[in-house]
Amino acid sequence: MRRRLIATAVLFGALAVAAAACGTSEPGVQARQTGDTTATTAAPATTAAPTTAAPDTTAAPATTAAPAPVACTIEALTAAYTAKFGAPVGSFEPQQCVSGWATSSVVKGFNPPAFTLYRAEGDHWVAVNRSAGKLCEGQGVPAAVAPLIGCDT
Repeated sequence: MRRRLIATAVLFGALAVAAAACGTSEPGVQARQTGDTTATTAAPATTAAPTTAAPDTTAAPATTAAPAPVACTIEALTAAYTAKFGAPVGSFEPQQCVSGWATSSVVKGFNPPAFTLYRAEGDHWVAVNRSAGKLCEGQGVPAAVAPLIGCDT
């Protein structure tokens, strides 16, 4: 029986030595060689990988948005008419507004109407021509827009 106890003790001792030599995967425990006298009780310090800032990139140029269309209101066209020709005498009525071009008419009594051509410039309307006929001729109104605003070019 004594032999069994000695054999068992030797076996467990060998297992203990083998386990100590291999170490474990728990943090803070390291395998040591015989004769190693440094005790480690804390987990080894890890260093974070150095971070690199994203390279500077040139931002894409800002796209210029198309300007908002100018409001085609009776007030806006009346202001443009008044700036060029003075206050309208008679009944002032906007006719059509298309693609930055507009027309209006002024009627007074039984007289034939007088028409006015406007062009949008920036954020306002500008009166370009006033006539009873051939209103848009020579004013640069695009051919596709002219019939839409009542021009006969």
